[in-house]
Amino acid sequence: MMDESVSKKRLEVANETLNSDPFAGRDFFWEQHRFERDGYLKITDFIQDEVKDMISDDVKYLLKNFSKRRDFIIESTGNTPRYLSNVPQQSIESHGRYVPEIYKSRYLMSLIGHIVKEEVIPTPWKWDNYIINCQHKCGDTHGWHWGDYPYTIIWVVEAPPLEAGGLLECVPHTNWDKKNPRVENLLLENTIDTYFHSTGDVYLLKADTTLHRVKPLSENVTRVILNTTWERARDLNRLVEHETFIFRD
Repeated sequence: MMDESVSKKRLEVANETLNSDPFAGRDFFWEQHRFERDGYLKITDFIQDEVKDMISDDVKYLLKNFSKRRDFIIESTGNTPRYLSNVPQQSIESHGRYVPEIYKSRYLMSLIGHIVKEEVIPTPWKWDNYIINCQHKCGDTHGWHWGDYPYTIIWVVEAPPLEAGGLLECVPHTNWDKKNPRVENLLLENTIDTYFHSTGDVYLLKADTTLHRVKPLSENVTRVILNTTWERARDLNRLVEHETFIFRD
């Protein structure tokens, strides 16, 4: 683990960026258009390299020390599988050096706000703030699902080669009926958008209305991501049920 004083100094240096809105006044017309159309937008070039490096270092440390294997089926998403290892919110909050600070930064929330055209806040249910997922065995997958909250940034800390699986698949403009999700029907009736990501990529997802999954790995390779999620400020007090909490305990 990095020396605590070094970590503190690194965060102090980054705070000037994290407390700022460097995107103010920028024209986000095309980013807004693509995100509304696709429910997905790659934002790698908007994130400073130092911020991406801090996320990567923290995720690797947390995954090495606090991960837990998961192998189960989620009924509320149509009995789709979760075969992977992860680090839940509580472990990240307690032991993370950078992720908790970057997550709540003005820097990130202002970027999201400019793209989605509304103010965002950390998810009121803190267990959805962030989670680390790692697929590392042939067949590992994060099966078809939606998010409980609207806006998710995925940080790709390690990506497998194209031929090894782990591609992101999306069906935007779909809704989650938790009692009858009808995933297969939605897949039959809609086009599936497929995205490849390299290590270091970052993307924004409209998670609550985009049915999505990570395809099973076809080889024993590794795919590591950090999932960070936000709520609309105007929906601070709305009721949100959490049927997939077993994935985050």
